[in-house]
Amino acid sequence: MQALFISAVVNAQDLNQVANQKPFAINGVFGVGLGTYTSNGIDPQEHSFSYLFNGAPVISIYGISFPFNIVVSDQQRGFRQPFNQYGISPTYKWITIHAGWESVQFSQFTLAGYDILGGGVELNPGKLRLGFVYGRFNKAIEENSIQPLSFQTPTYERTGYSVKVGYGSPLNHVDLVLLNAKDDPNSLKMTPISSTLSPAENLVIGVVSKFSFFKHFVWDFDVAGSIYTRNQLDDTIPNLELDKLSFIKKLITINSSSQFLTAGQTSLSYQGKTYNLGLQYRRVDPNYQSMGAYYFETDVANYTLQGALRLFKNQLQLTGSFGVQSDNLLHDEPYTSHRDVSSLGVSFNKQKYGFDLHYSNYGITQDRGLNPIIDTFRVASTNYNLTALARYSVGNDHITHNFVLVTSIQSLVDLNHFTAGQDETNSTTGNFSYQLGFTKSAFSISAIYSYTVADIVGMHTIIAGPSIGLSKQLNDSKIGLNASFSFQQQQNNNKDAGTVFGATLNGSYRFSKRDGANIMFNYLKSNSKDITLPSFFEVRSSLNLTHSF
Repeated sequence: MQALFISAVVNAQDLNQVANQKPFAINGVFGVGLGTYTSNGIDPQEHSFSYLFNGAPVISIYGISFPFNIVVSDQQRGFRQPFNQYGISPTYKWITIHAGWESVQFSQFTLAGYDILGGGVELNPGKLRLGFVYGRFNKAIEENSIQPLSFQTPTYERTGYSVKVGYGSPLNHVDLVLLNAKDDPNSLKMTPISSTLSPAENLVIGVVSKFSFFKHFVWDFDVAGSIYTRNQLDDTIPNLELDKLSFIKKLITINSSSQFLTAGQTSLSYQGKTYNLGLQYRRVDPNYQSMGAYYFETDVANYTLQGALRLFKNQLQLTGSFGVQSDNLLHDEPYTSHRDVSSLGVSFNKQKYGFDLHYSNYGITQDRGLNPIIDTFRVASTNYNLTALARYSVGNDHITHNFVLVTSIQSLVDLNHFTAGQDETNSTTGNFSYQLGFTKSAFSISAIYSYTVADIVGMHTIIAGPSIGLSKQLNDSKIGLNASFSFQQQQNNNKDAGTVFGATLNGSYRFSKRDGANIMFNYLKSNSKDITLPSFFEVRSSLNLTHSF
């Protein structure tokens, strides 16, 4: 049983440096791993014996890197053909060429990092900002006639292009972006029968801008309009008049399945020496799509205000944000949801001590849309989260002490009294850790105590217990020894639910700068007194050898 995977990606390279690069070079790392597993009381979670061979060689040709990843293991049956994606983006002065598989972003609402197999160019002479890419967006995938409900979704072959024309600098510019892509209705031999797939077409035009003024202010916006035709074969619209926009009919098929939707985002921010403040507005129409992007959160409009204040040479920092969001923008849904999100953070840090405090809440309420809301089913809740961290360190050249206390409180409050008793939750977690380090002997001891209380409907749970860790470096750090032990006890509704004990031993040895070995042993024992949970134990071990070149 084995599996083999090979992938390669070529990164952007500056051709100015090609003459100084080696014609050919290869480096990377290879590793071999062996593992064993034993369990009792539960179904095996792993194979009793496993092996793994992995390699990450990097081939360089005149400074252009071709990284590969190879994995051979026992985790899958059979042999899989290599999966290859090659892309290269060499750069020379103000010219960048794209060839092969590329992920290019012109704006977040038009071409936004979609993987394309093709080619393109970006030109930035002076203040001109030009870009063009063309290629295949989707490969044609036939429906599996033997298993029509398989996970392989049939798709038409999709090709398209995107153009960017702009002027300015990275801090002050205006870009006009166009994306045009379409499916080929003839790319599938048979029409899928188990899905509603239809050949689609898309035209998106967007404007992206950024302006910096008065030294401290930055205003940017990104807006786009998308015409999405869900089925090129639908009935056309007779006598369609677009007046001055008639050229659009030459770029995209417009029929009864076509829809025009918009998306936009704008923000204004102030950047000062000790504080910054920003306001952002974002709106995306319901079902907004671009064939140059993978996903959008649609049918949403939100306002966000955020700021930060830095005092005492940045030792004290205050951060905060507040946002409101709503949906049902076209007022055609049964209900409208309103959300508010706020956060506040305070941190003070010096070399020996410090603390961090962070508070956030997320609230949601519902109002009527097309339909009135029945109070019994109205959604109205708030989720609170409070996290605090305090640390203290002291020591000298021989010995160090580190103390860390972390606490977290989470609470979901249902504001609808009809449903409040069904889904409210509360949890409190505390962790106190202490580490003692002996610098010259490269030896350290750590101890942690954890305590968690969680309440859900009908269940009160307490989980608590300590853990201890030991670490030692020998022979100028060529040998590393580590050991950790943990114990947890659980109570459910004030009844003993059992204990969990874990132990891990780890050793490493560095033969040379390029070769190393690691051995690990892990034991886990669960002694359950809850009839719904089994008692079991697991034992794992592994040996790994690595070589770099």
